[in-house]
Amino acid sequence: MTIAQKIAKAPQTPGVYIFKNKRGQTIYVGKAANLRARLRSYLRSGWKEHMLTEATSLSWEELSSDIEALIYEAALIKAKKPHYNIVFRDDKNYFFVAFSKDPYPRIFLTHQPFGKLAKTDATYIGPFTDGNPIKQTLRLLRHAFPYCTCSTHTRHKRRCVNAEIGRCLGFCCADIPADKKNTAHYKHNIAAIKKILSGKSRTLRTELERAMKKSSLEQKYEDAQVLRNQINALDRVFAHRLYIQRDIATDQQKGLRLLATLLNLDSPPHRIECYDISHHQGDTPVGSMVVFENGAPAKKEYRKFIMKYTSGINDFAMMQEILTRRFGNDWPRPDIILIDGGKGQLSAARAVVPRTIPVIAIAKREEELYSTHKKTPYPLKTLPTPLLYLITNLRDEAHRFAISFHRKRRSTLVIPR
Repeated sequence: MTIAQKIAKAPQTPGVYIFKNKRGQTIYVGKAANLRARLRSYLRSGWKEHMLTEATSLSWEELSSDIEALIYEAALIKAKKPHYNIVFRDDKNYFFVAFSKDPYPRIFLTHQPFGKLAKTDATYIGPFTDGNPIKQTLRLLRHAFPYCTCSTHTRHKRRCVNAEIGRCLGFCCADIPADKKNTAHYKHNIAAIKKILSGKSRTLRTELERAMKKSSLEQKYEDAQVLRNQINALDRVFAHRLYIQRDIATDQQKGLRLLATLLNLDSPPHRIECYDISHHQGDTPVGSMVVFENGAPAKKEYRKFIMKYTSGINDFAMMQEILTRRFGNDWPRPDIILIDGGKGQLSAARAVVPRTIPVIAIAKREEELYSTHKKTPYPLKTLPTPLLYLITNLRDEAHRFAISFHRKRRSTLVIPR
């Protein structure tokens, strides 16, 4: 059977495919959300023609999800080191997941796990051929197995934003004592993610089930429930085959439509502005304005504010100053304004924002969304996923932008001793 004939029989499912030469050596490994559709592309003239002249056989393995295919492809490339994966590789497009060697390891992506630019204080899993899918996979896993992404050089006096929404355990980046159980929990989460990304998700699931049954027998019901939640979350990660292949733009539009429905708008918002304040006990206060257009960041529209008229610790007055100055400029009009804060920040903003512009506020500590259209807040956990991602992405981006500006400004104002 020729390779073309074999391709015609390929299934329309996620999986990995392997090309071998006449000596039985693996020369190329790939992954696909739809094996038949991807393999048919090899029948057209293109950049893999030379590889196809050497290939004499084709095989594939069907998998349950895009995520499983992504992880298995990485494992095969690492084990087989196929010649054409190396030849076709652009170093800028191959990713490795790095785990720092801190007491509470951080996880990040890198293109340079080896060589002169490599960090020796980390371990690596990869290579992964696509950046966006592995980033989305890590986001999914972080819901099930929270870990820290805050800088190791900065400590918080209270729990960070991610801890407030369940994506961080809280003590790992804050001046909050951690007991042995908390530390063990963090290490368990990191170990679980390593196993998943190394293709050992089934082994991990078995271990979680065994631990859950043991906790139940010992009447440690809270521990058993945590383990049950992790098993369910792990199952959702690998069952949700459309998560990676769905169009991000479609999700963004869905989130916008849901937001319009929530606020009784006639149409989905085009421009959303989100504001945040950053200061150190009232020192060097600054503010940020980030802009999303059609659900995506419009970074050229971002703005920074240095407080001119407000001093001391007064977040309400600072927010009012920023918004007053914003509407004193001839910038495009927002359809919605999102404030990083609770009911008090919402009231402060509403007092200076034109009445025709809806204002909402997201409270980190309470995990609630406040709106001038409703007396009681919306618990974040009750919001549809596309809407939750839209709002939290806006809030996180405004927070990142404000913190970055504040750190830079403080560093320029420090007087050397």
